[in-house]
Amino acid sequence: MVEIKNPLYDSVSVSTQSIHADSHLRVTADISPPISVSTTFDYAKEEVDGCNYGFDQRYTYSRDTTPMVTKTEATLSTLTEGYAVLYGSGLSASLAVLIEHRPKKIALGKCYFGVRNVIQQYQALVPCVEVVGTECSLDGVDLVWIESPLNPTGEVLDICSYALRAHAAGAILVVDSTLAPPPLSYPFRQGADVVVHSATKYLGGHCDLLAGVVVTKSARSTETLRAARNTLGLGAGSLESWLLLRSLRTLSVRVLQQSRTTARLVALLEGHRRAACATTCHHPTAAELSMGRRIVAIQHASLQFSACSSSTPSICGFDATKQHPDGFGAVFAVRFATQAQALFVARHLKLHRFATSLGGVESLVDWRRGWDATADPTLLRISVGLESYEDLANDWKQALLALDANEAAAAKL
Repeated sequence: MVEIKNPLYDSVSVSTQSIHADSHLRVTADISPPISVSTTFDYAKEEVDGCNYGFDQRYTYSRDTTPMVTKTEATLSTLTEGYAVLYGSGLSASLAVLIEHRPKKIALGKCYFGVRNVIQQYQALVPCVEVVGTECSLDGVDLVWIESPLNPTGEVLDICSYALRAHAAGAILVVDSTLAPPPLSYPFRQGADVVVHSATKYLGGHCDLLAGVVVTKSARSTETLRAARNTLGLGAGSLESWLLLRSLRTLSVRVLQQSRTTARLVALLEGHRRAACATTCHHPTAAELSMGRRIVAIQHASLQFSACSSSTPSICGFDATKQHPDGFGAVFAVRFATQAQALFVARHLKLHRFATSLGGVESLVDWRRGWDATADPTLLRISVGLESYEDLANDWKQALLALDANEAAAAKL
């Protein structure tokens, strides 16, 4: 079987990788890979176990793999600087990591509630598995799991420091990098051992597919991952793989634009919040109060500052821009004074669809408490899409002014 990863594209730009990293697997004249949903394939005429797709590829049954899955994994492997294995969802990818490494003691950081549920299911199947926080001692820990950037705030962790702690304890470090795909983040450069993505989000980018990815540092480790995927039926379908490959072609231009727009939008809303705060040197105007007084906090990586510096985003002594030189993720959180205010804004934003998920071309606003009982009921998670910054800024303006007018009218009753 042909090598899935083509090293010829390791040194080119992300945009070029996205378009050409699977070109060595092409066996037809189609510029856009043809959609194939076949679950089974003819054996080779000469030998049953011979190549039957081009001169160097072999496929038998889709639960194992398909030509489209192979193309998508090839592209993902190059983009992520590792060896990618594709799954039917981000949570099935997370389960695959646990099955592969069979940890007996897990140090778990703040993470998506679905990952916590997967680990609880793993505990139910494997007796005596212990789960502790990443802030605890790592003695006896064999797997450390963190998420960076964090869902739902978009804030980032110092991956390098977690890698040093994990490796000193003899553990491996798993990083869920869903909210910052390439070219925004490369966790292997900071010492991660395994990287996980919910490909449903930014890698897919169009809210029309469900998939997950596990990326490792060696080709050998993918063999056992694929074997378990085949046995358990955790793989992605050919149509979902085709949709994902289509999305990867535009990954860089989408993600970089979303990142830039998010940074501007976060700065705007944080400016409104600060302008509404009275100080000895500043007395807010009525207009400033109308826009910002109900915003309690904005959370995003671009606002994470150390006490010693107000010009460089630094967290706990590390320069976050070195970990994310091309920008931060396109998810941030807005906290209001009350749950009612948060829901009012969510329902009155016109260009932000009031729906769960993130990473799509359309901006989304989500009230996380509806999904996660541990979430702050005053928090809205914002996923910035590809609309223009000016239009999104105006959308926030009208929603915040509508909130102010609504509360002013209620106060008169």
